[in-house]
Amino acid sequence: MLNFLERQKQETWVDTALSISIRFIVFGFILALGFVLIMASNVGPAYLPHIMDGALDFWTRMTLLSLGLLIWIITPVWTMWMVLRYLYHCIIRNH
Repeated sequence: MLNFLERQKQETWVDTALSISIRFIVFGFILALGFVLIMASNVGPAYLPHIMDGALDFWTRMTLLSLGLLIWIITPVWTMWMVLRYLYHCIIRNH
């Protein structure tokens, strides 16, 4: 009835190492995207200065900055959640 659970117990160390390395690569790319957004919020002249007398520039920069910082805050929390979930499944699987 629960045959799909037995398949998870047969996971090899290569599968585990590949999964962990892919997650670290994705983690790095996401942090790089957050860094680019933070840097983009502080670079260059005013965006569209002829619209709203340059007031649009403030909201564009704050949006980029908040998105970059939000990515930098959420990504480590998400990664720790994945690591703790994996450790929990390893503990449950070995008992």
